[in-house]
Amino acid sequence: MIDSTKGVVITGASRGIGREIARSFARSGYALVLMARNRDHVQEVVEECLSMGASQVIGRGFDFRSEESLVDKLEIPVEFPKIAVLVNNAGHFLFQDMAQDSLSDYEEQFRINVLGAIACTQHWFNDLKAQNHSLVVNICSKASVEGYDDAAAYAVSKHALLGYGRSLRVMCERNHPHIGVCNILLGQTFSSSWDGIDVDPERLINPVDVAEMIYGFTQLSVRSVVEELTIMPAKGILSRDKA
Repeated sequence: MIDSTKGVVITGASRGIGREIARSFARSGYALVLMARNRDHVQEVVEECLSMGASQVIGRGFDFRSEESLVDKLEIPVEFPKIAVLVNNAGHFLFQDMAQDSLSDYEEQFRINVLGAIACTQHWFNDLKAQNHSLVVNICSKASVEGYDDAAAYAVSKHALLGYGRSLRVMCERNHPHIGVCNILLGQTFSSSWDGIDVDPERLINPVDVAEMIYGFTQLSVRSVVEELTIMPAKGILSRDKA
């Protein structure tokens, strides 16, 4: 069990799934580091989480497409609780016919969906190692195991994220078994990716359910880890032409 005196980092925390994850940990009094591209949006979540009971909340604007160093940009106070939970949630969905994809499209998807998660994991790995029990959660996708010709760059990047998460799990199992690594393969979830699309939210996964499951992983003993979890809409996926 990872107790609430520890710190939690959540990327992509300004809305959708990330915001619900932040809210879930805030209710239990954890100290939070919330990251998102839009600093103003993440500041709204900072204030919300403080009002819900988080012990401390730091909001940072950071764009994973940039070449900026996390070390230089984050400036986390030394007295902030050591990080025991990292949720790599930040991502971007490019919905586009594969024939129209450029190399720069693939590069951008990789920077946001893969390299951002790797950078954060490397940045906080010493903190994670120093705990008696810690956890890394990677928000992957059904696109991590399926090919999409109308979201190819996204699918390729999510395949890579799953590959990284699986490799990290093997390394931790052998060398740092107190660090759990969980890769969540999400089906269609109600989030900002659906902005501007006429869709019934009841047909999509509730992001609150995702957040509560992630919080639940932290309540397991150090003897157990959920390595991979697939979550799908109860009513089945929407046809691709509606997405």
